[in-house]
Amino acid sequence: MALTPESVDLKSFSITKFRDGYEMDQVEAFLDEVAEELKNRDAEKAELQQQIEELTAELEAARGAAPDPAAAQEETAPTGNARAAEAEKSSAMLQMALELHDKYVHEGETQRSTLIAEGEETAQRLVDEAKTEREDVLNQLGVERTKLVDKITELREYEAEYRSTLRSYIQQQLRGLDEGAEPAGAPEAE
Repeated sequence: MALTPESVDLKSFSITKFRDGYEMDQVEAFLDEVAEELKNRDAEKAELQQQIEELTAELEAARGAAPDPAAAQEETAPTGNARAAEAEKSSAMLQMALELHDKYVHEGETQRSTLIAEGEETAQRLVDEAKTEREDVLNQLGVERTKLVDKITELREYEAEYRSTLRSYIQQQLRGLDEGAEPAGAPEAE
């Protein structure tokens, strides 16, 4: 898949559930794609540079091969014109190749800069979103913690009141047993 500024801009990562941040495997895979795309572009640039150097060497060799004066006299005018036309054609092709190379290099550098800027912007945006989400989750957990602490306090107060009421009731029943007559039908002591 070709890496484009749009694909970098639209790339999203899953948010982890048990720790802050994004799924590291997804981020690393995406960065590997970006690195691979940049390597491919650098390799293409090097290949184009090598082709330019070869064509330049050929042109220099063609320009450097000065015709022998005796051979030049033997050549007819049309043959000399043909060599000149061929040299002009080679020169024009070389010039076109150089211009095309410069254009590709400029486009590659521009696209690289754009990708890096967009990647950094996306990374910063993701970090900011993660921080904001983290703060929201921590605030929400703080509110829930406060509610739970209040509920625990309420339950402890209820438990203390219940124990006190139960203790009073049992003590009242025991006093009633101690003070009261024996129940009817109780066996007599011998």
